[in-house]
Amino acid sequence: MRAPSARTPVLRDLMRTDLVVVGPQVPLGQAHRLLVQTGVRYLPVVDGGRYRGMVGERYLRPFLAPWAPASVQAQWEAPVARFLQEFPKAHPEESPEEAAFRMEAARVGALPVVEEEVLVGLVTAFDLLRGLLDHLRPGAPASPLEVLVPDLPRLRALLEALEATRTPLLGLHLFREAGGLGFRTLLYVGALDLRSLLAHLEALGLRPIRP
Repeated sequence: MRAPSARTPVLRDLMRTDLVVVGPQVPLGQAHRLLVQTGVRYLPVVDGGRYRGMVGERYLRPFLAPWAPASVQAQWEAPVARFLQEFPKAHPEESPEEAAFRMEAARVGALPVVEEEVLVGLVTAFDLLRGLLDHLRPGAPASPLEVLVPDLPRLRALLEALEATRTPLLGLHLFREAGGLGFRTLLYVGALDLRSLLAHLEALGLRPIRP
């Protein structure tokens, strides 16, 4: 488990660079076989190093199904360039949030990452989710602790309890509760045994919402 990043990641940090690509004149059937053999779902098409477009495995299924009409099956030998899909392009310095919004708006599961018309990587929805988790997740060993504190002075008491029990603080997120209920505090602490800290919090009248 990696420590949280000191900065917000960009697509260059998350994208895949070991890509399976084909040229625009590769037959459709050969392109699909390559997808199946390598287990990838998206196949970028490049021509002389320049990005031309991309096709997805799911998009190609109707053209290659055994029950497809003969007129459709006849396209197996057609160049894959005829079947390029509309995938929005992303830039390697773009934020994951921007990429996620663009991916959702286009209803696609991946974005080609292009710089000066050259394909430099590919980012999928799974890559974005993994990057989010890596950014939020503290280093191991770690335990989450959620405590409701009524006001900021009690928050100071919570932090003093961490210091008194020698419990390392790895991350802290503070959310104001509606209705004047105080602050919901989500902590990640560098300890697996929280009994000493919980006893200290109990003495202060602070009880975790969930250990």
